[in-house]
Amino acid sequence: MKTIRYTFLIFFIWGVTSCEDILDEQPNDDIAETTFWITSTDAEAGLIACYDALRPRSNQVPFSWEFWGAFDQLIQIGTIRNGRVRSFSTSTGPANDIHIERAWSAYYRGLVRTNDFMLNIDDIPFENQERKDNLIGEARYLRAMYSYALTMIWKDAPYFLNVPGLEAVDIERTSQQEIIEQIKIDLAVAIEKLPDTPNDPGRAGKGAAYMLQLKLALFEEDWDTAVSSSQAVIDLGIYSLQSNYADIFTLENENNSEVIFDIQGIADNDIEPGNTFERFYSNRSSSNSGLSWMNPGLWLIDKYEIIDPNPVYTQDDPRIPTEIYDYFEGRDPRMDANIIRPGAYFVGAGGNEVLYPFINNYTHSRTGLHARKYVVTGDASRPGSGTSPLNFIVFRYADALLHYAEARVMQNSGAFNDQTVLDAVNAVRARASDQLPLYSPGTFSSASEFLDALYDERIRELPMEGWLYWDFKRWGLIEQRNGFDVMGIELKGGQVQFRSSPVVTQVWTPNKDEYFPVPQAERDINPNLGQNPGYQ
Repeated sequence: MKTIRYTFLIFFIWGVTSCEDILDEQPNDDIAETTFWITSTDAEAGLIACYDALRPRSNQVPFSWEFWGAFDQLIQIGTIRNGRVRSFSTSTGPANDIHIERAWSAYYRGLVRTNDFMLNIDDIPFENQERKDNLIGEARYLRAMYSYALTMIWKDAPYFLNVPGLEAVDIERTSQQEIIEQIKIDLAVAIEKLPDTPNDPGRAGKGAAYMLQLKLALFEEDWDTAVSSSQAVIDLGIYSLQSNYADIFTLENENNSEVIFDIQGIADNDIEPGNTFERFYSNRSSSNSGLSWMNPGLWLIDKYEIIDPNPVYTQDDPRIPTEIYDYFEGRDPRMDANIIRPGAYFVGAGGNEVLYPFINNYTHSRTGLHARKYVVTGDASRPGSGTSPLNFIVFRYADALLHYAEARVMQNSGAFNDQTVLDAVNAVRARASDQLPLYSPGTFSSASEFLDALYDERIRELPMEGWLYWDFKRWGLIEQRNGFDVMGIELKGGQVQFRSSPVVTQVWTPNKDEYFPVPQAERDINPNLGQNPGYQ
């Protein structure tokens, strides 16, 4: 059941957020100063608006925390259908790209709203001080979320802890390190004030703050903090792995025990239209007539281990040659939970079961493969609306376990044979399939060998969730994108076959592609923003 609903209940509070250019408009906050931020009910409503900024303002331009998963399509696991976004995987993305502009706007919308909340909450009386502390913890966590996105995407960025007016029109960028220091301060307060168990689904608890602290520590190579943060998530004792990997992402199993923090969707009425990200994952046969942006490639398929060398084919169809079946069948079942591939079925609109790739407009995917993860089957999404009731999971327990193992070994290279480290990885593998071999002391001869296996485990476990892109940057694997050919399958003459030529050849330009361009529209307003290296 959805218990937190991200609505524009207080749309009149932040006039600044009705404008596309957050930093060049004076906020129309006179009403807020005189009639709002008076009661605890105002504070509750104000915090909901802070959560609302996690979602995009349009189902056509989806970039916000809700569509964090799109970053993974800019690395070797595949590609993205939209050519403007795809250009950032070939080092040709322009500074005037609308998606970059909307992402900038989305994260600043969240920063402004959380700032406004923090500036006013202290003066609001509460009968229950614990409840007030919880709200402060949530707002601090959310501000850290928006700040984290800004500095990960653009490095140095305009930064403020107030609600900016016209004086911000010529604001300069704040260094990444200064932004990170404020994120640490906010997370420390959040961890102190948040409850162990979130008050409602979709609300932040301590686990969410620890997860963001963990991500930041990994970025800074602060292995001690990364170990302590991941251990803290484990020690909370309220999260566990779902028994079936595929169930994590289904509508029927939302708010399950593995979810640490997610963005709630509803789509059950015309006022609260639900989340929009699913439309960009799903295909034309799905109930919301998907746009097929998420295009997995064969490199990702190859990462899934073959656990049954003599599988019984799921469907023996003459249009799918034996070599295609042999390539896809018998692998780690997480492949089929993440990807719709030849020989598999998809239940689309009207409950119709369709053999892939013989769905509507399968060619929408440039690789010939589609996402199954985060795609609602049947008619649960609202047809034609582009919206979905599905939640987007930002943090989950398997992510924490694998980060724990990585951080332990980076902290102490000898830990690769430690049973607790191996147990963390084995838990994720055992959940995937009882046929996957588990690791024991002696399986690996070195820390580097263990880490290579761990990297592959994260790739198998977390594709299209958005965190692999940042992992690849940390691991030094993203540079291998340069010259990488994304390969796929195609349908020719009614027969499925492997593509003979690449879908796209990715490019990595050092001293440029580490970060994204500052939107040109913002620089036109404020020349003081400058530009990241390598962009015009």
